[in-house]
Parts: sequence; structure tokens; C-alpha cells
Amino acid sequence: REPITSDPYPYLLVSIGTGVSILRVDGPRKHERISGSTIGGGTYWGLCRLLTGSDSFSAVLDLASKGDPTKIDMMVGDIYGEGSNALEKLGLKSDIVASSFGKLVTKQNPSEGIKEEDLARALLLMVTNNIGQVAHLNAKLYKTSRIYFVGTFLQHNIISQQRLAYSIDYWSQGKMEALFLEHEAYFGALGAFLLNHGIEHKKQTVPPPKTRKKRQSRANPTHQRSKSMGSIQFQL
Repeated sequence: REPITSDPYPYLLVSIGTGVSILRVDGPRKHERISGSTIGGGTYWGLCRLLTGSDSFSAVLDLASKGDPTKIDMMVGDIYGEGSNALEKLGLKSDIVASSFGKLVTKQNPSEGIKEEDLARALLLMVTNNIGQVAHLNAKLYKTSRIYFVGTFLQHNIISQQRLAYSIDYWSQGKMEALFLEHEAYFGALGAFLLNHGIEHKKQTVPPPKTRKKRQSRANPTHQRSKSMGSIQFQL
């Protein structure tokens, strides 16, 4: 954990709840909603209620931690073969995802050999990758190098935090960073409270609060055998 000591503005704020809202923040009380997505935590939890027997969001996250998404997602190696010369020419690894949930299309019985934890994991990565892609493209468009991810979707959700941190670092080639607050689930409620009570912003005279900065190396934090990821393909 490291304190942010330099001027943090401008930055993107990506709030992930039922859906996703993206704001550009240029200073205290200076912000604008610039984008968003309908694919967020509500999407994940809603589909998991159909696909699994989990009775809570925390339970399905625990389930996802045990899953193997390679049983669900179609990999580049499934298309070209593990030792194909085409992979070297394309600059792709065989264990990069070519199509989320794509492997189920090729099976006579799509549910054969599939466990609930595999579905939960593959779906979590699909939703998270989409959020990360949208956030990165907006950060690039609005020229912001810092992206703060907040919202209840990230509470106790280490898989998504690691994937977002890795993705932003990879796609930006190290020029952007994903940051996470220690109390991410309460950020929106705290902001609403401050605005509703007319509490004025005061310049800080103490070091700013610590953030969890999850910058990852080029190695995949959730699957060490993958080391590269394209802009529209994702690794597991």
C-alpha cells in the first residue's frame, strides 16, 4: 500500500454496482459522467442465479475461486492447435481466450463435464474483462492515467481486482494504473452524504489516504502460464 503524494487530478472513477458508471474527475466538485455500461455486478449476479445454486453474492465469489474457466471458454489453442506455427506468426499464446463461453458451442451436450464453479469463474472473468476494456478506452480517450475502481462488485472480489489491475497495466503498456480503495463498497454512499449535507471541500493538510495499488507484473495474476493478452482476447 502506498499513499498518493502527487496531484491525483485528473482521474477516472469507475463505479461498479448493478451497472457501471464512469466519471472523469478534474478536481474537488469538478466531475462529469462520461460513460458507463449495462454489464456490471447485476449482470454477473443475475446470470449466476440462473446458472448456479448460490444464494448470495459472496457465496458465488467463493464458488468462482474454485472454477476452471478453460472448460467454458474457447482458447486460441482450440482453434489453431497447441503447437501451430500460426500462433507464432500472429504473436498469440495458445491459452488466450478467443471466445468467452465459446467452447460450449462445439459440444453436443454443453453441460457435460461442467461444474457450477467453472461457470461462475468464466462468467466473472467475462464481465470483468468487459469493464476493464471500457475503462481503458475511456481513460485513453480522456487522457487520464489513473483509474479508480469502486463499488460493491469489488468487495471481497480479489479475482476481479487482480484482473482489472493486470488488464489496465497490459493494455496501456504500463502508462495507466488501476487503483482500489480500502472501503470501495461505501464510496458512493459517502459521496452522497457529503453532498447532501453541503460539506465543503477543504484542502488536506495531512497525507492523503492510502489506496491499494494493485499493479501486476506481466505474469498473469490468476493463471501463471499465460503471459500476454490482446486488446479483444483475454487470457485465463
